[in-house]
Formats: sequence, C-alpha cells, structure tokens
Amino acid sequence: MGLDATDPRPAYQQIAEDLRRLIASDAIQVGDKLPSLAELQVKYGRAVMTLQKALDQLRNEGLVISRQGEGTIVVKKPEAHAGDDAPSPHELREMFQQINTVLDDLSRRVSAVEAELSGRKPSDPQSDSDAR
Repeated sequence: MGLDATDPRPAYQQIAEDLRRLIASDAIQVGDKLPSLAELQVKYGRAVMTLQKALDQLRNEGLVISRQGEGTIVVKKPEAHAGDDAPSPHELREMFQQINTVLDDLSRRVSAVEAELSGRKPSDPQSDSDAR
C-alpha cells in the first residue's frame, strides 16, 4: 500500500497501519522478521525517523520487538477487532458529520419545544438566559 495523501493521519500512522495489516495477514508469522528499514524506505519513500516512529507504535502495542543487528521480529498478531472491518478515517469523519447534523437538528427542535412551553418565541433572547 502507498500512502494516502487524502488521509489526515500522519505518514507514520499510515505506515504502522499497513505493517499491522501485514502482520495480521498469513504472509508473515510470529517469529518472522519485518522488512529492513532500507526496504521500508524504498516501499514508502519516507525518512528513517518516520519509519522508526511507525515501528515504535508496533513495539508499544507489543506486536514486534527490535534487536540490534537482527531487525524487527513479529512476536504477536494484532487483535481480531483491529482488522479490515474497522472504518477508515474518511468513513469515521462522515459518521461524525452525520451525527453532528442530527444533533444540531435535535438542538433546534428542543429549543423550539422549550420556547413553546415557556410561551416565548424561539428567537427571543430571554429564552436562553432564563433557561440557565
């Protein structure tokens, strides 16, 4: 996978996610080595520091360990819930926008009901200050 320029996540997070998918796949097993930094640099076209940050994420999750002179070794497969069924950042953004739209609509409706119950017009500034 190449990096997605439209993905709002930093490159290291996208790389970590791609490596996580590789580890979860049948293409690599516990005990196998991940590609070297030089190979990752060719694949992703990013600086070594960016790649190290991606590998740090995987180490922090307990998926890999790194040994000087030996490389990065897979020690655990990711949890099943972190698979391909997880929504993408773009899908999450769309869901949040839909939720926000619904909440805005509900807020307007509640304000109208409160105004009706208090006998004020919804645009009456007193209705907001009296409610507090």
